[in-house]
Amino acid sequence: MRLSIIAVLLCALGCAEMGRRATVSVDEFASYRRFRVAATVEQKLAASVDYLRDNPKGSYRVEVGRWLRHAEMGYVVRAWDDAPRLRAFLAAVPSGAYSSRAAERLVELELTEEYRQKSDRAFEAKVAAIEARLAKAESGRRELLRGVVGWARRLSRLRDFGKRISELDDELVFAFRLEAPAARCDGDLCTKTISVAYDVPEGKAQSAREAVYDVGMQLENGGVRSAWVTGPELFTRIGEAVRVAAVPPTDLGARIEAIGQATQMIAIAVEPALPASRCAVDPVSPIVLRRVCDGVDLRVVSALDPGEEDRISIQPAATRAPTP
Repeated sequence: MRLSIIAVLLCALGCAEMGRRATVSVDEFASYRRFRVAATVEQKLAASVDYLRDNPKGSYRVEVGRWLRHAEMGYVVRAWDDAPRLRAFLAAVPSGAYSSRAAERLVELELTEEYRQKSDRAFEAKVAAIEARLAKAESGRRELLRGVVGWARRLSRLRDFGKRISELDDELVFAFRLEAPAARCDGDLCTKTISVAYDVPEGKAQSAREAVYDVGMQLENGGVRSAWVTGPELFTRIGEAVRVAAVPPTDLGARIEAIGQATQMIAIAVEPALPASRCAVDPVSPIVLRRVCDGVDLRVVSALDPGEEDRISIQPAATRAPTP
């Protein structure tokens, strides 16, 4: 008896489906079949939209509409940060319940990518312009700029405060400890002194210059607490190397211009690790450049008095860097 009832029910369901199929047109059923056999979610979204558009009173509109309502929301949520998937969704569902949100989000992602590409191109253009000027400079000026800019870049990536020097980034450890002249430690203070000789045009002659700067790290209980690059008239020397022209010691305007050029060089060097878009802090004299984010505070400080030195320093945010 039970088997007979089940057979009757199955027959009824099958007959109902066959009856419904018999009442729909060939085109409608073909459209529905494309929805049912779609190989990808995107294809199924497009097929469901096509079916509902072409068959507003279709026999399968309830089934297709219910699936589409759930699928739209889930797809957009999963594709929220994926521009190609959002484009695929909008191609499949150009005017659905979530299409406007997807379109707005896609614009945000495209604008962000466009800004990043423009920033990259601007960064590369600045570097190219500086390198073109350096092509006319002597090896000493090149060495000075590469050295200071390189140290600014290395310090901008420093995050491992509290760790021993040997546990820092390999490139930083090699440059500080192994690359001549090697750093020396006296208690909790480790420094290396770098001297670069170069010539700079002055009037009708070449004048000899020497840039001397220290790279230092202050330790606390064996771990790095802060780091810096500091040197007498360091930004003036950088300005001379960039301009390929002397900065007279009594020319305040030339000194200010040299500080600006040095600041620009350092800003370019630290940009990848400490981007201005999220790290820049308005500098207050004598600070000429400051970046604070990711738990670090990088400062570029111009000397105001003859006995002071120009300085690039990095330390944990909300702490005060010691004076070496």
